[in-house]
Amino acid sequence: FEEIRTQLVTTTLSGTKIRKVALPRYEDHGEILRWLMLENVPGSFPYTAGVFAFKRENEEQTRMFAGEGDPFRTKRRFKLLSEGMPAKRLSTAFDSVTLYGADPARRPDIYGKVGNSGVSIATLEDMKVLYDGFDLCDPATSVSMT
Repeated sequence: FEEIRTQLVTTTLSGTKIRKVALPRYEDHGEILRWLMLENVPGSFPYTAGVFAFKRENEEQTRMFAGEGDPFRTKRRFKLLSEGMPAKRLSTAFDSVTLYGADPARRPDIYGKVGNSGVSIATLEDMKVLYDGFDLCDPATSVSMT
C-alpha cells in the first residue's frame, strides 16, 4: 500500500486553525452508524471522496469545457486545455442535434445545427475519435457530458 500523508489542519487568514476532519455529534449509535455508512472518515470503507478535501491538494480544480464542430476539432481543444495538467477533467458540450438524439445523415434539414455550439456526435466512432488519447479508466480522468 502507498502511504499518503496530508495536512489535517488548515490555517485561516486570521491565524485560526481549523481541523479538516470533524466528526459529527450524535445522540445514539444509529446516528453515527448512518454517518459512517454514508461518509465515514478518510481512508476507511466505503472509500468515497466524501466531504473532506484531501485529494489533489496542490492542484488547481479545473474542468476543461469544450465542444464545437466535429470530434477531431474538439479533441484538439481538449488536448490543448489539458496539456501539462496532472488530472484530465473533460466536460463535453454537445450540439443540439446530438443532445436530441437526431441522426444528421437522415435529416438534411438539420445540417445547419450540426456542430453548432457543441460537438457533433452521431456514431460510436465519433466518440472514439473524441476521447482518443485520453485514458477514460484512469482515476485522474473525469468526463461530464452536457
